[in-house]
Formats: sequence, C-alpha cells, structure tokens
Amino acid sequence: MLGATWLARKPVAEHFIDDALAARGIPARYEIAQIGFRTQRLTNVRIGDPRRPDLLADWVEVDTSLWVSGASVTAIRVGRVTMRATLADGKVSFGTIDRLLPAPSGKPFALPAIKADIADGRIALATPYGPVALHVVGAGRLDDGFAGTLGAKAAAFELGDCRLATLDAVLQIQVRAAQPSLTGPVTLARGDCGGARITTARADLTATLAGKLDSGRGSARLAIATLDGGGAELRALAGSVDFVGSARDVSGDLDLRSGPAAAAGVAALRTALAGRYRYADGGFALDGRAQATRARLPAAWRARLDPVRGAGAGTPIGPIVAQAVAALQAAGRSGDVDARVSTILNAGRGQVIVSRLAFAAASGARATLAGANGLLYRWPGGVRIDSTVTLGGGGLPDASVRVRQAGFGAPLVGRAIVAPYAAGAARLALTPIDFSATTGGATHITTRAALSGPLGTGQVTALSLPLDARWDGRAGLTLNPACAPLAFERLAVGGLDLPRSSVTLCPRDGALLRLEQGAVRGGGSIGPIRLAGRLGSAPIGVTLQHGEWLLGARRFAATGLGVRLGAPERVTRLDVATLGGSLATAGLAGTFDGASGQIGAVPLLLSSAAGRWRFAANVLALDGGLMVADSAADARFHPLAARSVALTLADNRIAARGTLFEPSKSIAVADVTIAHDLGAGAGHADLAVPGIVFGPQFQPDALTRLTYGVIANVVGSVNGEGHIRWTPQGVTSDGVFRTPGTDLAAAFGPATGIKGEVRFTDLLALESAPGQVATIKTLNPGIAVNDGVVRYRLLRGTRIAVEQGRWPFAGGTLTLEPTLLDFDKAQERRMTFRVDGMRADQFLQQFDFKNLNATGIFDGALPMVFDSTGGRIAQGRLTVRPGGGTVAYVGEVTQKDVGFWGNFAFQALKSLRYRSLEIVMNGPLAGEMITEVRFAGIGQGAGAKRNFLFDRLQKLPLIFNVRISAPFRQLIDSAQSFYDPRRLIERNLPTLLEEQTKRAKPPTPIQPSDSRIVP
Repeated sequence: MLGATWLARKPVAEHFIDDALAARGIPARYEIAQIGFRTQRLTNVRIGDPRRPDLLADWVEVDTSLWVSGASVTAIRVGRVTMRATLADGKVSFGTIDRLLPAPSGKPFALPAIKADIADGRIALATPYGPVALHVVGAGRLDDGFAGTLGAKAAAFELGDCRLATLDAVLQIQVRAAQPSLTGPVTLARGDCGGARITTARADLTATLAGKLDSGRGSARLAIATLDGGGAELRALAGSVDFVGSARDVSGDLDLRSGPAAAAGVAALRTALAGRYRYADGGFALDGRAQATRARLPAAWRARLDPVRGAGAGTPIGPIVAQAVAALQAAGRSGDVDARVSTILNAGRGQVIVSRLAFAAASGARATLAGANGLLYRWPGGVRIDSTVTLGGGGLPDASVRVRQAGFGAPLVGRAIVAPYAAGAARLALTPIDFSATTGGATHITTRAALSGPLGTGQVTALSLPLDARWDGRAGLTLNPACAPLAFERLAVGGLDLPRSSVTLCPRDGALLRLEQGAVRGGGSIGPIRLAGRLGSAPIGVTLQHGEWLLGARRFAATGLGVRLGAPERVTRLDVATLGGSLATAGLAGTFDGASGQIGAVPLLLSSAAGRWRFAANVLALDGGLMVADSAADARFHPLAARSVALTLADNRIAARGTLFEPSKSIAVADVTIAHDLGAGAGHADLAVPGIVFGPQFQPDALTRLTYGVIANVVGSVNGEGHIRWTPQGVTSDGVFRTPGTDLAAAFGPATGIKGEVRFTDLLALESAPGQVATIKTLNPGIAVNDGVVRYRLLRGTRIAVEQGRWPFAGGTLTLEPTLLDFDKAQERRMTFRVDGMRADQFLQQFDFKNLNATGIFDGALPMVFDSTGGRIAQGRLTVRPGGGTVAYVGEVTQKDVGFWGNFAFQALKSLRYRSLEIVMNGPLAGEMITEVRFAGIGQGAGAKRNFLFDRLQKLPLIFNVRISAPFRQLIDSAQSFYDPRRLIERNLPTLLEEQTKRAKPPTPIQPSDSRIVP
C-alpha cells in the first residue's frame, strides 16, 4: 500500500496543484519534475495569460516541512525566472501571481523566514513614470542571511516634470536580523527637471531598511558632472546626503560641494551647501549654510559702472565717486559669500530665511547682514527685513544700517550710520541717514551731507546741505521740496578764498530736483547773498541780488551780480545787471546785459557792457560791446565804445581784445588787448592806434576835453601804441605816439606841419620822458616863424614843461624860453619868446613892404600870457642894437600926388637915420594892442633932399614917442602906413598945414606930451 501510494504521488500532486490553481482562477502550465516529502521541483512553469504570461520559470523548487500545525514552505529555489509587474497608486502588482499571495492578516509586514535561492530573476516593472527592468540574483534566508544583487535599468523615466534618461542601479542586497541593506551605485546619464539639466550623475548608495520595509536609514555619495538651469550652472557637484525615515517622513544631513558655478551671470570657483533637511507629508525644509568661493560679478556688470567713475569730475564728489566705483568693481572681481539659510517648501507655499549673509572680497571689502530676525522671504506674503547690515574695507565706507519691518507689508524703516568717507583730499560726512519705505515703493530719506575736496583747481571744505529725498515707488524722485541752508567752512578755487559762509537754497518747480518718468524737473533760487574773502593776496567781495535755475528748461538767470576785488584804493569792480544762460550740449551759454566795472587802479571805467557768454571745458568766453570812460574826476577823455570785444577766462587768466570807437561818429581809435592773472592780481593792456585822422568833421575835442580852448582846427593824423601794466603793488604804463604832419590853430596862433614822436613814461598820467622833440613848419603868434624845433616834456596833471623852442627869424632867431604850461585848470599860462639878431630889412620883407626899406638889428623879448579870454603880450620889447639903422621910402612921389608942401616934406623925410629904436607892445593878440615906438637921434639918410625945415629939426635933441593902439594883426599895416609917405602925407599933413594956417602963430618945437628934452 505504501509503495502504491508513493508510485501515485505525481498524479496526486498534479491533481492537488491544478485544483489549487483552478480554485484561485490562475491559468498555469508546468511540469512536475520531482515530488518528495521535502522538495518539489516544477519545470517549464508558466503562470498567467499564455499569450503574455506574468511569470516564466525554467524550474522552481520548493522545500516544505510537515508539523503538527500543518505543512509549511521552508525554501524556494528558482532557476531563470521572468516576471511582469505593475506599479500603480503606490502598490506593486504581479498580475495573476497576486492570487497566490496570502490574504492580508492585519499583522505588520515581516520578511518570511524562508530560504530563497534565485539564480536569475528578472522583473519587467511597468510604472506611471516609465518601464523599469529589475534583475535579482541571490540566496539566503529572506529574514536573515540573504545576500544577492539587485539591478535596475530605465531607459527613460518621467517623474512629474523630470525626464531621466539611462537610469541604472546595481545594488548589493544583504539581510541581517530582518533588516535589508542596499549598497551600490545608481547612475544617470542625463536628466531634465523643470529646465534644470543634469548630466552624468552617480550616487553611491548605502541604505538599511527596517524589517517592515517602511523606513530606513543610509547615505548617498553624489557625483554630478553638470547641473544647470534657470540661469544657474554647477560643475563637478559632489557630496553626501544622509537620510533616515520613511518615504513619507525622511530627514538627514547633506553636504554638497561643486566646482565652477554660475548663476544670473555671477560666477564662482566653488560652491557648497551643508545642513539638515526634512521631507514630510509633501513638505520640504532645509536649514543650512550656503557658500561660494571666489565669486565674481560679470565683467559687463562691472563695466556698467565705468561711466559713473567720472561723475562729478572737478568737484569733491569726483574722487569719492571714483574711489567708490573702483572699490565696488574690485569687490566684484572676487569674493567669498557665506549665508545661513532656512527654507520651507510645502504645497506651493514656502519661505526662505537668511539669518546671516556675509561677503568677503579679495580686495578687503566686507559686507554682512546679521542679527534680529534676518531677511525673510515668504510666498505668498512678500519680504520682511529685521536685521543690521554692516559694510566697510576695500576702499568702501564703513557703515552700519539697521532695518526694521513690523510685519509683511508694513513700512520698512531704518537708520544708517556712515563713517566719514575720504578719497585723497575729498571727504564726505553724513549725519545719521533716516529712511522709510512702503511696500508700494514710496521711500523717504533724510540726512545732511558735508562735502570737502577739490573744486576745479581749488578746494572746498565742509560744503553742507540737508537732504530730503522722496521716491514715489514708480518713477518720481523729489529732492529737497523746501528751502534749506547751504553752508561751507571754506571755498578756495582759482585763487578765490572764501571763509565760512551760509546761504539759503529755495526750490523752484516743486523741488531742487525732481525725476518724473525719466525727465528731470525742479530748480532753485538763491539770494540775496553777500560773500567776502580773498582772491590771491587781494580781498574780494561777491554780492548777488537774486539767482535762479530751472532744470527742466535747463536755464538759469541772475540779477544784481557784483564783484569787488582788491584793496579799496585799487579795487577791481564788476557789476552785472542781468545774466542768463542755459545748459547746452557742449557746456553753458547765455547772455549778459548792463555790466560795468573797473580793473584795479587802471583809471578806466567799463559800463553798458552787453553780449553773449559761454562756458565749456573749464573756459569762460564772452563777446559783445561796452563803453570805456576815464575814472578821473575831470575826465581826460570822453567815453569810448568798445566793440567786437572777445574775452576768455581759462586757468585763472583773463584774455580780452576789442576795438575802441568814438561813439558818435564811429571812428576807430585803438585796438586793445588785455591779459589779467586773477591769482596774481597782475596783468597788462596793450593799445594799438593805427591812425586817427583829424579834420573838419572830427576834432581832438571829440576825444578829450584837454584840447578844448588850447588847439582847434586840427588837420592831421596820430598813430602809436600804449601799454598798461598792473600788479597788486600798483599800475605802470608807457607808450609811443607820433604824427607825420599836423596843422592846427592854438591860442598863440596857427601852426602847420607839426611832426614828432612822444614817448610816454606814464601813459595814464600823460607823462613823458624829458627831451621830447617836435618840429613845426610854421608858427604865427602874430609874426610868422618857420621851421621851428620845440623840446618839451609832458608832466602828470596835464602840464607841459617846455624846455626850449627855437625858430629862424628875420636873419636871427626866435627862442621860446623854458616854461611850464598847466592845462589842468583854468589859469594864466605864460610863454616868453626871445628875439635875437632880427634884421629889420628881412623882417619887413616878410610883410611885402615893396616901397619901404629899413636897416638895423633888433633884440628883445615878447612875454605872452594865455588864459580863458585868449592871449596877450605883456611888456614885449624890441630894441635896436647900437649903431641904429635907417628907414627909407624907395618909391616915387611927385608934387602932383601930394602937392607942393607934401612933396617938400616928403623929399626931406624920404630917408631917415636913427641912433636908437625901441618898440614896446602890450595888449591882447586878438584885441587892441598898444604899441609904443620910441626912437631918437633922427637924421636924414641917403637920398633925402635937404631943406630949411628938416635942417632945423635935425639940430633939435628930439625923442619921438609914438603910441599906436590897434589890433595886433593890423599893427604891421599901421607900420606900413606910417612909413609909406603917400598914406602919411595924404592922411595927416594937409590937416596939419590947414590947422597951422588957421592959428597963424609962430612955429613951436614938436614935442609929444609924453616926450622930454634930452641933452
């Protein structure tokens, strides 16, 4: 019986297996290779749909044992087995094989205490993310002692928005005390998760699972060739990630480091992230430390600061901006970043807390955010800041900024303490900066800035101004909407040195500065102001009635500008009634009007100046016209018009040129060139007179009052050059002027052909060197003289020192004795002409006395006095030299012409000889001249006929005194009449004879009342 049962075991087992499979509805095919009390072996096992079976195995062995409690499986061995599985809703299904599994018992999962030996197990796992091929090889008791290998491959795998390619894992499996462990690499060729790309990634996994397989612990060492996306890129990322927990709640430490990295254009040599993380219920949290080594800003970003580097050039802000820009650019080249970060992510919500952020640049710059609650970014929600930022080193200012925010959306308020910042000679000091900003961006900043440093070629010290800046959060910036004091401790520029002063700046068009939609608006006004200081070594004062500017229109205007430079006795003065201008492409330009002034002790007054000005490249240029007048109380010349005036101010030097015109007739007088050094207070003016032509239409009195009443009817020209120089010690001048030939009328008579050159040693005072020479073709103070030479010297105070004048005169000389002529005020001016060796015959020839002949040599002096009424001779005296002379009439007179008695007398008086003759003249040249002629020793000359009448006269000791009253210029005509017998006899002798007949008295001696008997 026992033998029969043993022989029937295969059919029985086959029947039993078939019934069991049929009971569970499992289609299967198999062959029974062995049936024993302990081991059963099946071959060619196929379970499931024959066309697509869920399991294929070439052989399967199962060891069983019988016990009082029943049969149990103690071991399973398989050869080559292939299975199909599906992952859905977090569960794995093996298809029809699931029907072979025992029903859930409600007990916790535990690994079975069964030995397993898998020679070649393969599972084709279908998942929602993509197919996965699993390969299992191993042997041992499943709850303790199993060891094997688990391989996994996925050609393409998708997890949400992640796409993984060529995922491969080879893991060593060991089970100890019901706890499986996995060790081995997991590799990924490439992946893409939401734009983040990963290439050549490897994770060396070491993990130990709990017996229930619902939790575990372990670590993974990562190595990723590249990770990039969202503008960030990491290369050579490596590190470790530890984990503990379940799929629903896992946490651990991570320590990741990379090689070169870049994000948003910022590059770093290395990065690191270390900290602790947790993933639970779909949420993720990280608390750690992020670092970047040798981080640098893009070169293009740093280059954007290059245009700013030159901002404020020539002002104190220039060196400060240049240094700050250089420091920022240097800090941006290389630095280390260290941050303490806490992050929470959960279902579309999250937050990032930066409790500490530090930046240490290779340049030495340091910046740190730390303290309080730090920087919090929450979404949704926004940003909240409650921390302190410190800054300093590497050429940056030392600063501490405390920022507070009561809550999300609350205004941000704070205060910044900035230490004084110096760059070379420039220094910026700020009082505590208070600021506030709303979530809408509206910002308000207040402080007071004090700026010191270079200003052009000079220096400003503690230039201070309160600042009230407001930003509306869109495109509107307002700076100082109310009046504010502008002050400075010292201002020294271009030789100008102003001590402490303060003015008030008031806004125009809403504020000192407004930015609206990118457009600049606003402006300011100032005045009245009064400043005093020094320019070089000279004191200076500046006043301004009112000044204003509009930034939108790029225009400005000033009224009542006044500048006073120098000591009171030689002050340089400039007053400008109105000044306007605008900001042009190449600088500033505008107009001025109503300007006047005076340069130091230079006795020239400038007035009515008007024209245009421009300022570019540190050069001020003006062009226009003005009037020039004499500053003396009694002006030495009339105002002149300066036209085509061009003036430049550069490097603290003034250069000007123009042409002076007589304004009423527009006659060019002189070309003027001026140079002045403001720092030294020194300069010079050069005048070039190409040639002033005088004539009937233009006389010297149109230029100067000094010629009025002195000369008139001037015909001729004057040319020359003058030079005026000034320093803080005084003014000097000189010049040379000449005339090639000038005719004029003077108080002492007309003069023609005046030639000469005057060298002035003090042009402004009209003072010359001694020995100036003028030649005069003709001079006629009543008696014409020719070819004279006058030596003289001009003295200050419009005086002329005549050294000598000399003329050939009637065979002798006429000499003007040294004298001083003062034209500074109305007074008598005296000139004495001395006559030496005048021959009577040559003298008479000058007046064309054809019938009169005379001999005798005369000497004498003609003192002349000139005043406001004209000229006169005072005690002029001519005396014949010893030996006397003769007077003879050489014409023909007949008895028929003059009658018997006339002819009788004429024949006796036709020729007279005298021993002495004296002529005395007194009286005005243009009025009644009284001339007294005294002669004695009368006798008949050659050619006279003797008669009884003259014989008797010759025997008498007679002196003849003849008094002539007549205009001086008619005196010679009177003399001609006296010596012409025809006129004398015709006019006087008949009357005398007639009177003699009437009286019928004996003749008496002829004795004028003013004569006397002489021995």
